[in-house]
This record gives sequence, C-alpha cells and structure tokens, in this order.
Amino acid sequence: MSADNGRRARRSRREAPAGLDYATPRHGSAFTRLRRTSGLSFMDLHRPSGHLTLSGAVRGELRKMFSLRSTWVLLLIVMLLQPLTTGLMACAPRVLAGLGRQTSQYPAHLMPASSDVFWSAVAAGLFPAMIVAGVLGVLALTREFSGATIESTLTANPRRGMVLMAKGFVLALLTWLAAQVGLLLSWILATLLLSVGSGTSSASRPGLALIDLLGGPLMLVLFALMGLGLGALSRSKAGGIGLFLGLTLILPLILGLLRGLIPHVGWLQIPFRLTPTSLLVTFLSGLGRTAEAGRGWWPTWWQAGMIMMVWTALCCALGTLVFRRADIG
Repeated sequence: MSADNGRRARRSRREAPAGLDYATPRHGSAFTRLRRTSGLSFMDLHRPSGHLTLSGAVRGELRKMFSLRSTWVLLLIVMLLQPLTTGLMACAPRVLAGLGRQTSQYPAHLMPASSDVFWSAVAAGLFPAMIVAGVLGVLALTREFSGATIESTLTANPRRGMVLMAKGFVLALLTWLAAQVGLLLSWILATLLLSVGSGTSSASRPGLALIDLLGGPLMLVLFALMGLGLGALSRSKAGGIGLFLGLTLILPLILGLLRGLIPHVGWLQIPFRLTPTSLLVTFLSGLGRTAEAGRGWWPTWWQAGMIMMVWTALCCALGTLVFRRADIG
C-alpha cells in the first residue's frame, strides 16, 4: 500500500501545474515582446522618449506664438507699416507742391510718377518693417528667458537645436505672410494714388516688380531670422535688440560718417555697401549702382541677396552655438 501511495503522490506532482516562475519570461510577456521587436530600425531604437519630431516642435511653437499678444501686434505693425509709408510717399509731392500749377492739371486722386518712383513708393515700407521684423525675431526666444519659461520648453524638448529650428521656421512663415500681405496692400494703394506714364519704365531694370513684390518679403524674413540668431547669442531682450540695431542702423551710420569726415578713405565704401541696410537698398533697386557711383564695386541685386543670406547664416550659427552650449539660468 505504501508503495502504491508513493507512486500516486509522484504522479500527482508531475501532473500538477507548476507555479508561476517570475524569473523566467513566458510567451506574451513584455520581455518576449521586446525580444520579438529586436529587428527595429536604427532610428526607432535611438528615438528619444516621447518621440520628439520637428513637426511636433513646430506645432508647439505655432501654438505658443499665437497665444502671445505681442506676436500679433508686431505682425500687424509689419503689415500696416508698408501701405502707410506708401501713402505718405505718394502724398508727399502734392503737399510739397502746394497744389500749384504742376499738379492742378491732374485728377485730385492721381499723381504722375515714373516706374522707379512707383516701385520705390511700393517698397519703401520694407525699411521700417525691417526693424520690427528683427525685434520680433529677437523676442521669439528672449522673452522665454525673461519669463523663465525656457526651462519648461527645454524640459519638454531637450534638443536645443530642434527648438531653435522650430522657432525659426514659425518665425519665417509668419513674417513672410505679414510682409507679403502688407506689400500687396502697398502695391494696390500706389496704383490708386500714382499713375505710371507710358514709356517711363526703365529698360535697365527688368523684373523690378517681381524683385520687389516677391523678393522684398523674403528679405524681411532674413532680417527676422537674423534677430532670432542675435537673440540666441545674447539671451536677453535688451542685448538682442541692441545687437540688431547696431548692425542695421548704427554700423552704417558710423561708416557713413567716417567716409564723409576722413579724406582718402575710399575703401570704407565697400564695408558700407556690405551692411544689411545697404544690401536691402541695393536689392530693392533691382541692380548694382556701379554706373551711378562712378567708381568702386557695388553688388548687384542678386549678390546683395546672397550676402544678406550670409549675414543671417552667420548670426544664426553663432546663436545656435551659444544656445546649445551655454547654461540656462
């Protein structure tokens, strides 16, 4: 009997289900599923937690910029400064003439103008809008430093290069839209206030309309991105705006004064012509001024655009280098 009981006990132990073994992973466990996904691609295995992507960072920056009142105000100023400046330039000849005999023969709402004067009036608003676009670029990043929200931004997305790239993309898009709408409004207003006489179009400036209407907003985007790079370089509102105004206003003023006060310094004309503001003037004019200047080198309109791109790339590269390596505090 005892032998039979022993055989039945051994049989029951073999047939009884084994207890849960937490040390050995079973089929369908997390460890087994991880082993089955070992063939993922290199990008999937090295993707950071949260699956950070550039498109997601751009959407976040869009929501952030749209939620700020200062963004809307500055973009509205960029858009409205252009038709306002065009209207002032169109009405200036009538005011200066005092409605004399030179203008009395024309309709009250229409003033004669050459093609160069017409397009100069259309694109004149880009110069004050240039300053506002640069300030917008500086504030796109520095207001997070002043508001102590940059730590939250970098906690959500620790890739600083991606953060700066997303800000630049959103800034470029919004600046281009505001500048393009404002320039179209300027063109419509100049068409209503000025008349271009037949045969007054300058043959030496072909494509001036396309350069101003399509290239002008792109130049404004470059100034905004320059402001973003200078803001990342200084990480403060006052410092970024000071650097931008120094490059666009103070530097050309100093070079112009030195060129006029000190004789025999003709070489100062070249750095003066390479300043961002002078490049914008050259670009909007549609050609170089070698014939007008009489001596020296003056960049053509496409060369001015390329040099302006170099200015912007240099500012953005320096800003990115400092932003990625400096401590946030």
